[in-house]
Amino acid sequence: MHFWTRRSLMQAAGCAGLAGPVAKAGAVAAKGQVELSLGGLLCDGPDGIVSAGLILRDGQGVVTAAGVAGRRLRANSALPLWRPFDFDAPFRVASVSKMVATVGFMRLVDSGRVGLDDDISIHLGFRLRHPRFPDHKITVKQLLSHTSSLRNGPSYPVPAGHALEEAFEIGGRHYDGGAWFGPPDRPPGSWFCYADVNFCLVAQIIEKISGERFDHYMTRNVFAPLGLDIGYNWSGVSDLKRREAAPGLRWLNGGWTTQIDALVPAAPASSIPQPKAEPPVGEADLALGANGFLFSPQGGLRLSLRDMDRLAVFFRSGGRAGDDRLVSAQTVDAMQTPVWTFDRSHPNGDTGEGQGVVGLFGAYGLAVEIPQGAAPGDGDAYFGAASSQWRGHLGDAYGWMTTFRFISDFG
Repeated sequence: MHFWTRRSLMQAAGCAGLAGPVAKAGAVAAKGQVELSLGGLLCDGPDGIVSAGLILRDGQGVVTAAGVAGRRLRANSALPLWRPFDFDAPFRVASVSKMVATVGFMRLVDSGRVGLDDDISIHLGFRLRHPRFPDHKITVKQLLSHTSSLRNGPSYPVPAGHALEEAFEIGGRHYDGGAWFGPPDRPPGSWFCYADVNFCLVAQIIEKISGERFDHYMTRNVFAPLGLDIGYNWSGVSDLKRREAAPGLRWLNGGWTTQIDALVPAAPASSIPQPKAEPPVGEADLALGANGFLFSPQGGLRLSLRDMDRLAVFFRSGGRAGDDRLVSAQTVDAMQTPVWTFDRSHPNGDTGEGQGVVGLFGAYGLAVEIPQGAAPGDGDAYFGAASSQWRGHLGDAYGWMTTFRFISDFG
């Protein structure tokens, strides 16, 4: 039996020839060939894969291969009804959400309303410091690059009706004995450690600066200009598209069962984390700028393969939305510029594979993974040497494994 991980799944896809059309500009794969390769990944069982899909473009932005395979359970159904998985079925894209949320945030940077080296306390409205380093400010750039010294505490996710501030204040109901902070020998800016809470704070800063709820801000400033029917925790997504949802699945008791999105709320309602043993909190009662977990900027974006492809074109075109520009080309470049790079001789971060190994993370910019091209057995060149030029992000949660990659030098 083979246990699928992000690394092994991507390597298997590479062995199946799925990366060839991107690695070699101008290569063409017939639709049936791609579907056959994808179909070879599918199987039932605890190590199984129930659906798969991809869209690949060459260096000129031309689609050279696209295909889907497998099936999806129908959401909002009392019976286990199956449908084919397709390019337009929306699903929870997991951590790719971070990179997309950063586009919205960087619009505020481009407008001069926030600086990457700003102390986040200024924008959050409360003082946030690592208790062992009270004189070290935590910066916006450190949040976006996972070098802030923050970690995900046991109270993750802080639910609706509770303030995220309570996770960082001694005596706060979510302080968790200081578990939201890294070890005392690693001050802010010195160590990379992947932590979702960083982007929940980014969402909170967006709300504080814009005066608009994070999900609404993203719809108005990013998704609508791009013509995308997508949203965080289903916010802003049409009923028509919600009916095509692909729930996240796992193998349990001899069959596939839903982990997330078994029930999708009717528009315009959203899914937000509710408190336990307390009355439910409605969207009308949410406090602006108090809890960035509510719309899951770290992983809760729902979109389809076709939507991901349109976002890839956006990144690869240097931030353009048709004839308009959402963010500057300099901003797209800044997102891809390493803030942190792994130092093998003097380990300076958790790479996802252990000490002294390049691992899943070789370098990281502003919510963008930057492969270093090391051999896939000990590094991040999953699809061959050419993939070291790719930029983007991985996602892995609730049964969905995704990878979003682009090269931003065409168009």
